[in-house]
Amino acid sequence: MRKESANILKRKFEASARDDGPLHLLQDLPARVGAEAAVAFLEYYGDRCQLEQSAPPAFRKLEDALAPFASVSAIYHFRLNGDKDFFVVFDLDTALRAAGWSLSGSRELPDPKPETVSAIDRRLAKKLAIRIAETIFENAERSGLDKGSVELLASSDDPSRFEIAEEGQRMVALNLQAQTLEEEQLADITIIVPELKVSAVRTHYQTTQVEALKKWKRDLVHLAATSRVTFRAILTEQDLDIDRLMNLKPGEVINLSAASIDDVTLHSAYRSKSKLKLAGALGNRDGARALKVKTISL
Repeated sequence: MRKESANILKRKFEASARDDGPLHLLQDLPARVGAEAAVAFLEYYGDRCQLEQSAPPAFRKLEDALAPFASVSAIYHFRLNGDKDFFVVFDLDTALRAAGWSLSGSRELPDPKPETVSAIDRRLAKKLAIRIAETIFENAERSGLDKGSVELLASSDDPSRFEIAEEGQRMVALNLQAQTLEEEQLADITIIVPELKVSAVRTHYQTTQVEALKKWKRDLVHLAATSRVTFRAILTEQDLDIDRLMNLKPGEVINLSAASIDDVTLHSAYRSKSKLKLAGALGNRDGARALKVKTISL
């Protein structure tokens, strides 16, 4: 069997054995997480950035999620609220740019570019990793993750060196690219968080969003109900000859028909699609002119 055919079969077997999990839970999660993480880039570089999904999110075992980053990435191991592990991973270019910025204020990549992320580069880039983690989980109620405090436990370029609190926990990998508004590429980062946290809080997020929408509708209805509307009253309608209209002079009196003088209809003074129409009788009450509503039609 040719090597190319063997590789194709290998990929098919790997794909058939992979459990992608309930991916519908992640439909817009990368966009929401990216919106929060973008704040960290503004604080770090002083430039507004936009973070966009660079690869579809996926459920993976932790070792599988971290394996592609061995030796060519800066991996930062955090713990959330003292019991849940998550990771912020920089690719080589991201780590080198962040390290250069920390050291000399330059985002240029070194020439020649090293093939691996050194321990010094990881330490220099650590500030950006911490701010990304903090901004995501400080405002996590908006992003749909778990809110809480974060602690950096370790950093390395070797996934096997991390001690994980929950062995075998399945993770969600979110891949994001950061660009300035001038389309300068600044980062390729991966956020790896526990599945249970994403799924549980995503359900909570969906529920709170529905409740928030209901409240917004209730508030809107209340606002509309308490808004003041100008109505115009029509006392009578009758026909006049055009000759009479053309010869009207100040002081002249137009007699109204006795049958309609007490009948009043009201409609909105502004053009609208509303069919609301009120009809009533004109009279007096407590020494003032008043209208008694007889019928209401919609």
